[in-house]
Amino acid sequence: MDFFDGHLPACPARVLDAGCGDGALADRLRARGYEVTAIDIDPALARPGVRIADICGFRDAPYDAVVFSLSLHHVADLDSALDTTRSLLWPGGRLLLDEFAHEYADDAIADRFYAAPGSLPRWKERHREYHTGTAMVEAVARRFAITSLARVPYLHRYLEDESVRDAESVLGLQVVAEPRPPA
Repeated sequence: MDFFDGHLPACPARVLDAGCGDGALADRLRARGYEVTAIDIDPALARPGVRIADICGFRDAPYDAVVFSLSLHHVADLDSALDTTRSLLWPGGRLLLDEFAHEYADDAIADRFYAAPGSLPRWKERHREYHTGTAMVEAVARRFAITSLARVPYLHRYLEDESVRDAESVLGLQVVAEPRPPA
């Protein structure tokens, strides 16, 4: 939450949580006073507070912020998702990405993740269909002015093991961006 707390507009801003998964982040933001629309493409995740929708075809009134928390790397059409995102933001609105740059994994982190030596090929195969951090940043930069970009520890969150935090490769990516005017 530190990343979002530091970059979301003040409450009661209107926020879209795109690719919200189980809706836990949306629930936390609502509890803090944000007006949150949470969407996910997976029908199994439908519940009160989580709408089933694909960001690529989503239409709604403008938002003050659109958040992708570990979801943008999964979208099928990165360009369409970001074009839609840009159209959903008020002028001066913000795009916030808390993402996963899997291509930065090295032997040590893959071996630790799988608890077996020689795991980097397995890691690469498992993640080959996801967008890379580099691809996401480049796609964002074509549509948005990036105001903040940081590489941060990631895997410790996934493994729920803080002891990995200082030793891991920097797989996390946090981006804050504002829409560029349409060409």
